[in-house]
Amino acid sequence: MTAEIPVDRERAQTQWHELRRTLERAGAHVEEIEPQEGWPDMVFAANAGIVAGHTFVPAVMRNVERVGERTFFDHWMTEHGFNVDALPGGLPQEGAGDALPFAGRLVAGHQTRSSAEAYGELAEATGADVLAVELQNPWYHVDLAFCPLDDEHAIVYPPAFGEEGWARLAEHIPHPIVLDPAEAELFCANSVVVGRTVVMPACPPRLRAELEALGFEPVVVDVSEFLKAGGGPRCLTLALDVPREALGVGPVARNYSPLPVTIASGEGAWVTDTDGNRYLDGLAGYSALNFGHRHPVLVAAAQNQLDRLTLTSRAFGNAELEPFARELAELCGKDLVLPMNTGAEAVETAIKTARKWGYDRKGVAPGRAKIVVCDGNFHGRTTTIVSFSDDHGAREGFGPFTPGFESVPFGDAQALARALEDPDVVAFLLEPIQGEAGVIIPPEGYLAGVRRLCSERGVLMIADEIQSGLARTGRTFACDHEGVVPDIYVLGKALGGGILPLSAVAADENVLGVFHPGEHGSTFGGNPLACAVGRSVLGLLSTGEFQHRSSYYGERLARSLEGARLPGVAAIRARGLWLGIDLDGRGPTGRELSERLLRLGLLAKDTHGHTIRIAPPLVIGDAEVDFIVNRFVQALGARYSAQLAA
Repeated sequence: MTAEIPVDRERAQTQWHELRRTLERAGAHVEEIEPQEGWPDMVFAANAGIVAGHTFVPAVMRNVERVGERTFFDHWMTEHGFNVDALPGGLPQEGAGDALPFAGRLVAGHQTRSSAEAYGELAEATGADVLAVELQNPWYHVDLAFCPLDDEHAIVYPPAFGEEGWARLAEHIPHPIVLDPAEAELFCANSVVVGRTVVMPACPPRLRAELEALGFEPVVVDVSEFLKAGGGPRCLTLALDVPREALGVGPVARNYSPLPVTIASGEGAWVTDTDGNRYLDGLAGYSALNFGHRHPVLVAAAQNQLDRLTLTSRAFGNAELEPFARELAELCGKDLVLPMNTGAEAVETAIKTARKWGYDRKGVAPGRAKIVVCDGNFHGRTTTIVSFSDDHGAREGFGPFTPGFESVPFGDAQALARALEDPDVVAFLLEPIQGEAGVIIPPEGYLAGVRRLCSERGVLMIADEIQSGLARTGRTFACDHEGVVPDIYVLGKALGGGILPLSAVAADENVLGVFHPGEHGSTFGGNPLACAVGRSVLGLLSTGEFQHRSSYYGERLARSLEGARLPGVAAIRARGLWLGIDLDGRGPTGRELSERLLRLGLLAKDTHGHTIRIAPPLVIGDAEVDFIVNRFVQALGARYSAQLAA
């Protein structure tokens, strides 16, 4: 607002609330940002920045009186799950008021407020195709003279762009609705479109008739108090264009921050979203989908069992449980299997097993059993498991924590040796390769050293192979790379074939035999449906095909990515088709790169903000390897060029 033109604040508030109600009646969900003392122009939210998926590019304002707004908008965006990605050059660009999405590109204005040079940076930051046109005085923002209605129609005032600019812009608008000078001066283009509803500050009869003939419904709202400061409905809003649930306003709890895509179907290594866009799945459900989406053998096993029996509880036996346990025990070289459902349940089971073994077999005094774990571990999110996590986000606010754990650096055999000197230590729990930490591979010989130390000190070696096992690393188990057999295997994820949750603990009689009836259990653990699918998974593993594919294509993928010399990449680690790609901090963050890859058709996810994990289904081939490499090259190596008017 400007002090020179008096504003009736009470009337302005009434108009603002009516604008909100109008947008909501049209079907929009409206979020608010708290007003801040001393920053009245925050009400013109369109100038806050530009939203592209879950990335927010803050505006760089020319007017020093608005520079301080950024702190509040950045905070709001971060709190609502957006990544704030500022343009590196600090060139003026006044947000969505000067850059409107239309038919797959951003129509951007420059001259009075925004700099032409800023749009090269904007194109790179968002991955957008930017069509930048020079605005003519007195038109200071593009949203005053251009309003996209759908992919073919737009309200536009050509003189605002000059002859050359309008000629370039007109090439991309199949059916422009051209304003006359009087309509343009009424800010008719500064409108908000919700579906087929066009919320406008004014709509003269000629314009109304043209809009209605095209199936649009013009709705006029009084924003006269805001027009005094040069802003209409569009200036007062910033389109987020993400699902309500992504903002944390839907019925799903906000314990995840998903990428802005909703998957509807999948087959093999590929998935399709609700809009029909196709993506290569580079995450495979955190390795739960090692055999791909809807593998026909696994689907057939599930369908066959669904026609017979799905659940008995462990109060009774079922025809699939014992065969499944026998086949899994044989794969692991163990005597017994205790089936559960989730990976965290299996880890909890292993912890209980180790403690009971320590008291019953090792002779540790009651209540004194200790388990050694690794720094940077991830074994799940139950209260006991986060008790020995060093991830602040996993722990904060969830105490008091379960005692009885000591942590040592991952990969440090000497530190482990010192920890195992304590006679109360009953087990060492580790991931053979740390997944959530960023696919961290220990030094060569470490696992063999762990095995030797545990045997010498009378301590159980527990290998959490939930992510690393079942062919992910090119061997059946990650421990196989050093010829190591732990005392306890903890398995999950791919054991259920990406169809059902199925986990298990496998160990010999002298370890798992410590349990007696009533001491541990699960209603769904070992249910016939999951066991039938699990048996088919074991059948696929028995062929060795997936271990070979993971080894071969993993080596090819890692070699190709390293050969691409990707800018912004500090390191690449790989073991089979499991890769951790560290970013050097000079380019995009992990979340920003994940969103760029998403727009290019590759699903990937960062961990800890600076590492991208790649773990595609093990059914990929040469074409998919090339696809992954090409998308990283485009996301990190290619420079997007903006079309700038002279």
